[in-house]
Amino acid sequence: MTYSRSEHVELVNMCMIYNPKTKEVLVEDKTDVTWKFGHTFPGGHVERNESLYDAMVREVYEETGLTITQLESCGTVEWFNQDPLYRRLGFLYKTSHFSGTLKQSSEGKIYWMPLADLNENNTAESFMTFLKIFTEPTTVDATSKIMNGSLSIIPKEA
Repeated sequence: MTYSRSEHVELVNMCMIYNPKTKEVLVEDKTDVTWKFGHTFPGGHVERNESLYDAMVREVYEETGLTITQLESCGTVEWFNQDPLYRRLGFLYKTSHFSGTLKQSSEGKIYWMPLADLNENNTAESFMTFLKIFTEPTTVDATSKIMNGSLSIIPKEA
């Protein structure tokens, strides 16, 4: 893939933290977003000169107070903007390895919720597409032709 020098690329990440004992995931109801409010997973921006792994660990700690390890890469999501030329590339991870004490951040309310209770009505825009990437091994990528638009799964060959 070739990038134009004039194209701005923003890197973001998101992590599904799963507790296998309770069958719950850690959700966040962000309050500082422009997209549809609802449950989502912790995540955020990758800083300059920061590895994707370190950014994910940092973002989760900042938003939840938990330290995560043994991250498993699940896939990617991409949004595009034509004017100005801009791409947001998101990296999705999951883990069931965490430690620490849960704490609220200024970004939104954090709490554990049964994975089965997440649905189209109580989650953020395109979250159910994210969830497919986190939970279905054959679904690994999604894209939107417009910035912050609804995501579509990129079909894979059988």
